[in-house]
Amino acid sequence: MADEEQCPFREGHVVVYRPSARGQGQSVMTDLAALVPGDRYRIAGIVQGKYVVLAGFENSPTGGTYWTEFSET
Repeated sequence: MADEEQCPFREGHVVVYRPSARGQGQSVMTDLAALVPGDRYRIAGIVQGKYVVLAGFENSPTGGTYWTEFSET
């Protein structure tokens, strides 16, 4: 199952935000609501091998977004 896999991206990669309906719903009331589906973002870090922290959102209280919400450019 993809949800159990480790993030294939690395720090510095540029990814496209392609949120699932669930993922977008979970970010609505957070600072990550500013993310625009289809826009590109640079990865500042990976947390626990599964959560993507984007440049500009390093201090987000959410701690990152699950990697499956992104695709390669």
